[in-house]
Amino acid sequence: MNNKIIILWGIIIFGLVISIYTIGISKSDNFRYKELKENLELSINKYLDDYDLWPADSMSITSDELIENDYLNELFYEGSKCSANVIVTNTDGKYKYEYDINCVYE
Repeated sequence: MNNKIIILWGIIIFGLVISIYTIGISKSDNFRYKELKENLELSINKYLDDYDLWPADSMSITSDELIENDYLNELFYEGSKCSANVIVTNTDGKYKYEYDINCVYE
């Protein structure tokens, strides 16, 4: 019976370690692009202000569009070239940003 308890505790500890690792990986993706997202948001806000394009509902803006209009330099993250599509949604006067960022790692 002692071996069964040891095996059970081993499975529980292994499960906890795997769970913590999985949660850590998923949370790190949110923080990974934080600076990139902040730069995109600043560029988008300036672009929308300058052209008075704030959406009544929602709109999509690409990093290529921002680069073409000189609101953003090339988009790089850790030496890799990136592209982004950002959906700006108006929710009762507050704007929400949904980011889809793709980077090419070589």
